[in-house]
Amino acid sequence: MATRAKITVLELQALSHVDAGKRISLGDGMAGDVRADADGKIWIRVVWRYRFGSKITEVPLGTWKAVGGDSLAKLRSERAKYADQVAAGRDPAAERQADKLKAKADQQEAIQVQANRLTDLAALEARQTVRQLFDNWKSLELRNRADGGADALRAFEKDVFPAIGGIASADISRAHIQQIMDSMMARRVTRMTKRVLSDLRQMFGFALDRDLIAVDPTARIKKAKIGPDGERDRVLAEAEVTELLAKLPTSGLIHASQHALRLQLATLTRIGEVLAAEWQHVDLERRLWVLPTTKNGKAHTIYLSDFAIAEFNVLKTISGPEQSPWVFPARNRAKLEAKLPLCPKTVTKTVADRQRDGKPLAGRSEQTDALRLPGGPWRPHDLRRTGATHLAELGLMPDVIERCLNHIEENKMKRIYQRAQFEEPMRNAWRLWGERLEWLDGKNPNVVTMKKRRVA
Repeated sequence: MATRAKITVLELQALSHVDAGKRISLGDGMAGDVRADADGKIWIRVVWRYRFGSKITEVPLGTWKAVGGDSLAKLRSERAKYADQVAAGRDPAAERQADKLKAKADQQEAIQVQANRLTDLAALEARQTVRQLFDNWKSLELRNRADGGADALRAFEKDVFPAIGGIASADISRAHIQQIMDSMMARRVTRMTKRVLSDLRQMFGFALDRDLIAVDPTARIKKAKIGPDGERDRVLAEAEVTELLAKLPTSGLIHASQHALRLQLATLTRIGEVLAAEWQHVDLERRLWVLPTTKNGKAHTIYLSDFAIAEFNVLKTISGPEQSPWVFPARNRAKLEAKLPLCPKTVTKTVADRQRDGKPLAGRSEQTDALRLPGGPWRPHDLRRTGATHLAELGLMPDVIERCLNHIEENKMKRIYQRAQFEEPMRNAWRLWGERLEWLDGKNPNVVTMKKRRVA
């Protein structure tokens, strides 16, 4: 198609893919290269060629498209604007380049301003107080704990915040932490002191990871130097076991907690292991319960006595595998929907509430003596020690009892070279203890008190 000094919209619209690659004139110094899309649609990138001084330059005006591009009228208007600049002694191409450089400079300046702002913000965050740091830590990490960080908050409210809560976290030194530890140890609360130290270490580790502090003030304070926790030695006598089994139904505990305690007593497990039980690991036909992960990192197989089997059968009617994968599903709606098991602290706290001196805590059970026993306060973990102790009194060998408790042999040489398997003795141990519990529960009159003897 022949080029002309002027071109019309209709002529542009008449272009087709056969014109692709041609350079056409649009008049008044405007020209453009014809291009075609894959679908045959035509577009033209239009420039204006002009003389400025002794130099011929071109400046882009835009892109013409039949639909969606710059119109011919707009392109000519843009050309007229640039022509006015030339008439006024200004070079459009040079000014466009200057505008680009200015825009880039403005962008770099904005980036630097933002960087300075972030630096100032980081410095401000680094000066947040210990209380503010705790709130930040709680909202991001502590909330993942079963209690949402409630225990840590109570401990910090009592011993940490009064001492250092208003001090900038970046200014906390080892001396501050040691002062808190010394104050707590003066009250002889060794276990709680270690727990608070552990939480302080986690909190300052959180701050260290985010460059909110330069050093961890807890780094050189060792739990071992705080002192031993003090081992509990509470064992329920047979008469107390009988009394406990009789009191559970009227204690006000939910049925799941009652059966969890009975199952813990029968299997010598930890309350956390009981409450984390999954139906997929319980085989009532083979009388086996497998704990795939335990405190020592090894799987543990428990042979179920008739007493334990009965507990699982009752639990199936409460929350069977068709209702939940957990033997003890959580009661809280959110945790239930998240498919979480019942929290061990739920059982531990409700047991403590029913052995409390004085008035009940607000919102807690008023049956403060429902589980009180003659031998003094007891905790769920004491049931594990109770079962082990009574197995020894029934004559079971210590090695067998240790295996039932899933303890690792401390003697390295013995652990390596002693390859004996205790499966049958362990099965016998759980059976004997189950029969004893049935008798103590008044459900097996054929079991009689036994003198201490050795059982293979």
